[in-house]
Amino acid sequence: MSELTARNEDYLKTIYKLEAENKVVRVKDLAAGLGVRSPTVVGSIAPLKDADLVEQEYYGYISLTGKGRNLAQSLVERERLLKTFFIKILGLEEEEAGLNACSIEHYITPLCRERLVGFIRFLDQCSDGTPKWLEHFRYFLQTGEKPPCDRCGETMGGPQKQ
Repeated sequence: MSELTARNEDYLKTIYKLEAENKVVRVKDLAAGLGVRSPTVVGSIAPLKDADLVEQEYYGYISLTGKGRNLAQSLVERERLLKTFFIKILGLEEEEAGLNACSIEHYITPLCRERLVGFIRFLDQCSDGTPKWLEHFRYFLQTGEKPPCDRCGETMGGPQKQ
């Protein structure tokens, strides 16, 4: 399998999360987690088995291989970082942020995704508090107006009087 589909990635992430919660993953658990029927799961994990990302004994539990676990962990982390960006930077509610993070994570180019993840990590590591530009952006989201400019002294109504 040269490139995973969004559906394949969702299967890996869901298996990863279910393993963390339940230690074992059954077909019916995976079906419930993805909102599909059990026969759909059986057909959908076949390419993941062929790619050595998951293992399953005949009618047994599903588990990630080492390769599958590493990939799933990376996918979950990227989705988490995107969700954090949508909540902390764009001010989205958690549920909407989660839906968008999952969707976008699948469809942006690898370079764009890595740059966005790098930007989020950069903001997380910034120890100087909230950057001024982010405060200005939040002000703009709330009011629809340009915030006062700290550099030139311009206020929303024009230049400041001295």
